[in-house]
Amino acid sequence: MSGLLLAQQHQDITFTAELSKERMLKNSTVEYNLTLRNAQGEQLTPPEFKDFEVLQGPNRSIGTTIVNGVATSQMTLSWMLQPKRTGTLTVGAATVRAAGRTYRANSKSVEVLEVDDNALTAAPENFLRVEVSTDRAYVGQQIILNLNLYASVNPISRNMVREPDLDGFFARPRRRFDASPVGVMEGGREYQRRTLASLALFPIKSGRLLIDPYRMVIGAVRLRTNSSFTRRYTEQIPVNSDTVYIDVQELPQPRPAGFSGGVGTYTANVQIDRDRMTTDDALKVVLQVVGQGDVQRLEAPTPVDEADWNIYDPQVTQEEFLDSPSGMFGRKTFEYQLVPKREGNYTVAPTVTYFNTDSQQYVSLVPESFEVVVTGGSGQKTYTIDTATTAEEALTLLPAPPVTGRPRIERNLAARPLYWALVLLPLLLGGGLISWTRYRQQRDARDPALVLRERAGKVAAARLKDARVHLQQVEPRQFYDAVEGALLTYLRDRFSLRVADLSRSNIQQVLTGAGAHSGLTDRYDRLLGRCEMALYAGQDSAADLGETYATAVDLITETERQLRP
Repeated sequence: MSGLLLAQQHQDITFTAELSKERMLKNSTVEYNLTLRNAQGEQLTPPEFKDFEVLQGPNRSIGTTIVNGVATSQMTLSWMLQPKRTGTLTVGAATVRAAGRTYRANSKSVEVLEVDDNALTAAPENFLRVEVSTDRAYVGQQIILNLNLYASVNPISRNMVREPDLDGFFARPRRRFDASPVGVMEGGREYQRRTLASLALFPIKSGRLLIDPYRMVIGAVRLRTNSSFTRRYTEQIPVNSDTVYIDVQELPQPRPAGFSGGVGTYTANVQIDRDRMTTDDALKVVLQVVGQGDVQRLEAPTPVDEADWNIYDPQVTQEEFLDSPSGMFGRKTFEYQLVPKREGNYTVAPTVTYFNTDSQQYVSLVPESFEVVVTGGSGQKTYTIDTATTAEEALTLLPAPPVTGRPRIERNLAARPLYWALVLLPLLLGGGLISWTRYRQQRDARDPALVLRERAGKVAAARLKDARVHLQQVEPRQFYDAVEGALLTYLRDRFSLRVADLSRSNIQQVLTGAGAHSGLTDRYDRLLGRCEMALYAGQDSAADLGETYATAVDLITETERQLRP
């Protein structure tokens, strides 16, 4: 047993090396790091930096990270190096002793280029670039858009001046992308590339769609020297991206029967609640579809043959987007109630047909096939289904009542209430129609942004009801997703924000600009941060669900009180 524990301990220990750049200029610098994880090291043997001048180091840093309750410790030694010559230069291997073993970090190489003054003059000092995963797509296909800043200065501030409207796309912001700076070479100049924002775009129409330029102002520290002193100041530098074009085409024709509307790559899972039943029972079928695509486009497929089953309208019990480093995933769950028309043996095999963007073909998924045995029942239903429709009553002729005496004819029609009802009814209907028409004209003429602001609180309250359901069922991940969605939707509608504006820093600026107290903006930031930790860092404990729900309700109520229109 001790040998097994020792082997597991050694599996968790790693010793790695990395250079901060793959290509660089001769007059530039590169950072070299050695990192030892989950161990205390000794007898470190660093590499020989024979092709480099050591400008600084070794600098030592120690830290601990906790992900999903698992702690990882690390120690990093770093050196700042400057190359002595051009060409492909190599930093040799390094070794360290830890837990009774010797660990080795492999050598690393960097390509060093000569400085080209003409290229430096021609290349821009800083620029924005919109980079998309593809510029040719189908309607509904996911496209990842990254907004990258290439800077040869160290920007101390960034201010977005203009964002594109993204007309023709359904857009969702992504949070799980790598925002760390990376050293790259472009046009003979070195830049630090940093991804500022990432979006998942889904084209909603065909044709050549354009993405207008992003416009931003970055701040860089400069030095101004005269004969007596040197002064530091911040220069405001405008940077713009280019217009990007996406060629979008319709899905191929003919589309197969039963096409669900899904575009992307999907998997499916199906479950049934029984494999033996009577004609008095209802079969419950749950179909879940997951994949890289817009699940809002997915329509419920027909799970069985309608000649053998009564199929009631399915319920969508789950529809959500999940962020991942590779893109946006969607998940949608349909729940069916199926009632057999007669006894017999039946095959239940729901099929999901979608357009696969990798193979550019229509694909039919049959996740699982079930054999269901149906026997005759007693005629007493064991299920209750709300069909949301009212069945027509059978027409029944009743016998006429017997005639008693001679019928009397009313001569004075004006004395009868029915007469006045028939006379006044057209006038009342005409007046009501005029009033309704005027009301609709006034309603349609209202500013849509004002309507959204007035409805924001009601929409948020409705979404928080979903969170309350997950709270009662103790489902932490779904709960935090519903709370975050309610808060972001409320802020978007309340302050007429674009989806791309819903970052925590921008939300603080918007609330402050609208006159909110600093305590309110801080509480929003803390609660959104708590949701992010639960959804993306695995810290989704069920211990504080009630407190989080109460805080979300109180935040929306307090915002409406402080910032009345």
